[in-house]
Amino acid sequence: MSFLDKLKAAPAPTRVPTASKSTPVTRFVKKVREQQEAVQAAIDGGEINSRTAWFVRSGEGYKFKILRSPLIINDTEWFEAANLADLKALFQGLIDAANGGDEKLVKLIYERSELDKVAAEKKGIGRKKK
Repeated sequence: MSFLDKLKAAPAPTRVPTASKSTPVTRFVKKVREQQEAVQAAIDGGEINSRTAWFVRSGEGYKFKILRSPLIINDTEWFEAANLADLKALFQGLIDAANGGDEKLVKLIYERSELDKVAAEKKGIGRKKK
């Protein structure tokens, strides 16, 4: 019996493909959680990885942005936090707001996602449209 005959005789797979659960909001929440972990690592005495962190030391406090190519709110992309604990709480507030469906935040997330998608397509990165 050839390979093709065996393949035809084999039972059909029982796994049914599911729709992707990845949305701009779920990706945003995942990225913010990663930043929360980076803040916690800094609180525990670790170094801040300036290449991946959205926050940097600035005088007595910290300045931070939201996303690598930042969300711009009222023409501002850098914001300030007094300390790392405040920054961690702020990131948790972002997660709660995104999961809660805050209209303004969700709209900003989708707008940024669309801008990133257009920029990637211009560079020739990403999925090709059929």
